[in-house]
Amino acid sequence: MARAQLAKELVMVAKDETGLLGRITVALAQHNIYIIHLCASAEGGKATVRAVTRDSEKAKEALSYFVSEIKEREVVIVEFENKVGTLAPVAKLLGNENIGIESVYGTSGDGFKIVGVFSTQDNRRAAELINRESGALGVT
Repeated sequence: MARAQLAKELVMVAKDETGLLGRITVALAQHNIYIIHLCASAEGGKATVRAVTRDSEKAKEALSYFVSEIKEREVVIVEFENKVGTLAPVAKLLGNENIGIESVYGTSGDGFKIVGVFSTQDNRRAAELINRESGALGVT
């Protein structure tokens, strides 16, 4: 069944430099901060790294000395069964309920489930709807 929960994500913006991701991950490891989800991209000389960690406050402290822009935001973590079409009814539900999806990324690391990290216009309502409707969405 699809399951949604709220979490905190750090959004870091820095100058796009070779080795930035390495510095970020080493700093987190040195401070014993577990990375749960990670997404990184670069464009126009700027790098954006999004990370969900087990301790966002500690992560901000570990990174603040070399990443000047770190914002924390609420996201919705959604777990799906790893089969064709499980994201579609969730995206449709949010659209039908007029909840805009601002960003989403995800992975399927273990072969059994897919995890999506959503930022929406109303994360609390999105999580409530997904949890309430998961059986009706055909997501089992």
